Amino acid sequence: MKSAIKELHARALIDCKGKPLLEVDVVTEEGILGRAASPSGISAGEHEAFVLRDMDPGWYHGNGVFRAVEMVHSVVAPRLTGMDVLDQAAIDEALIALDGTKNKARLGGNVTYSTSLACMRAGCNTLHVPQYRYLNPGEIRTIPLPTSDMFAGGSYEENTMPVQETTIIPYKAASIGEAVELLCRVYQKLPEVIREFQEGRRPEIGAMSEYMAPSTDFMDCLDILYETAVRCSCEDKIAFHMDCAFSEIYDPESGTYRYCGRQVDLDEIIGILKAATKKYPFLYIEDPVDENDWEGWAKAARELSRTTLCGDDLTVTNLAYLKKALDMGACGSFVFKPNQVGTVTEAMEAQKFAVSHGMFSIPSIRAGGVSDDPVADLGIAGGAAAVKLGPPKFGHAIHIINSLLRAEDELKLARPFDFTPYVKF
Repeated sequence: MKSAIKELHARALIDCKGKPLLEVDVVTEEGILGRAASPSGISAGEHEAFVLRDMDPGWYHGNGVFRAVEMVHSVVAPRLTGMDVLDQAAIDEALIALDGTKNKARLGGNVTYSTSLACMRAGCNTLHVPQYRYLNPGEIRTIPLPTSDMFAGGSYEENTMPVQETTIIPYKAASIGEAVELLCRVYQKLPEVIREFQEGRRPEIGAMSEYMAPSTDFMDCLDILYETAVRCSCEDKIAFHMDCAFSEIYDPESGTYRYCGRQVDLDEIIGILKAATKKYPFLYIEDPVDENDWEGWAKAARELSRTTLCGDDLTVTNLAYLKKALDMGACGSFVFKPNQVGTVTEAMEAQKFAVSHGMFSIPSIRAGGVSDDPVADLGIAGGAAAVKLGPPKFGHAIHIINSLLRAEDELKLARPFDFTPYVKF
């Protein structure tokens, strides 16, 4: 069988943060290569798939992946050799069974996802089709919109604003091309407005090419973004998203949040966010409550009626957590990060379930990203709404943007995702 796996090979490379990552090559009997690497996050939920690292403090501060390389060679390769790369479900079932844990704690989620994705790409290359077409051979009518994080704070940039990111969504763009142009226009104008706010001081670039928040008050950042949109004549075409990442500032002992130098309870957090949604158009707000406080999420979802809550650390692209979120009314959207769950099949099943039950999916790159991340393709295949990116500058963000532009050119009947049913402002 020409599409049978002949060999697997793994190696240690680095991600865009200079941190080791695992790359896996899958080669078929026909000589077709599939290659993939699993990214990692800076702000990672505690329920994400386990990342297997060496823990040797003398090598990349313990973040080496030589154990993961050996895991591929000694454990995974013998099991998958001879399997058909065109049978993604069977490959992923074999990886899940081989690991045998709830969170990929034996093999490591970086091992399972890199291998799963490499097999998928070998399948794509065997059939000579794009990744989104391989995953969805049927009719594709929707392309997710690109978005751009414009300001960084939280765990990305200490001593700035407590929320992790503020984001522009060009939700009224008539095409992916127009959406990209709007993002570029705002990002290029933004330094001028920041400099005025800072009374002439030059803006500083943050962790993911966003600008460092020039204030500890995220409302100042929203004011700057809105003013920039006004100067770009596109304020009527954009809305906001904000990644709070408030699990990062939650104190489980007191049940409060360390917000701007003081401890505040959930009611005050909700009040702060409610004021923001009354002033500006928010399509969704991500992780405003600690990842283990399900009742708090349900309460926030009821109170923040002018936006949709979006789960990331809460849902971790996991079918069981998404089902619970729907049952409890905790959130109406989720951040789609396939490496959080550890295989392509599990990720796509989670996305399919969520979208079919009225949630919208937000595929996302990771802070420790790779330059060929496939989340845009997986999102296109699964009917996702928008892709969470850094600004239109450098590496993996440009790859995603160009993937969306390419898809718009190839999928003649597809249109940008229509957020109209989800607008609450």
